[in-house]
Amino acid sequence: MRSSITTLGLLALFSLSSAAPTPIELAPRCGTTVFPTFLQQLTETSPSTVQANTLSTTGDFHVSQTVTNGVVSNRIYQVVAFENIPSTAYGCQLNVVFPASYPITSTGTPTLNVTTLYNGSPSSITYPNNWSWSTFYPPTSPPFGQGLFDTVTFAPGQSAAINSEVCGQNLAFVFEVASWVGVSSSVEFNEYVNLLNGAGLAGVYLTYGC
Repeated sequence: MRSSITTLGLLALFSLSSAAPTPIELAPRCGTTVFPTFLQQLTETSPSTVQANTLSTTGDFHVSQTVTNGVVSNRIYQVVAFENIPSTAYGCQLNVVFPASYPITSTGTPTLNVTTLYNGSPSSITYPNNWSWSTFYPPTSPPFGQGLFDTVTFAPGQSAAINSEVCGQNLAFVFEVASWVGVSSSVEFNEYVNLLNGAGLAGVYLTYGC
């Protein structure tokens, strides 16, 4: 009798273990995060001035415009560049992330146009350089040959993909207040990059497949 009870107990345990789902190990995400290598502003009020790389100091990201009686002036455009992307990279995606309550100073909540800079000419994307407002405006080709890349609006707590494109060794993007925003507008924050482990990232960054 005792032997029968023991046998039944073992069969029950075997039945339960057979019914339990087999653990499945999730494959690790295949992708790499790339931080900006330089941030540079193009300033309409100082059209010939080559501005500094703010990433080496405060990380200031600043886009603005003044509109008076329908006339747009005092524009500041922001260049964000990524260098030394591996030749094997593909599916480069521009993204933005801000922790909750991250300080962003803005006038209104302007929509920003994002355009590619020197798309197809990665060797032109470097710092130091001679870029100023007068270098690019009025717009010429090939610097802005691809046209509008996408639009974005920044806000604390945000995490979003802006758009993706074919990777190049170097990529650069220009942020400006969208042309249809007919009022004085601005957005400014400090891009934060932790080169040690990426923790606390705030601002614009790039990812690519591997």
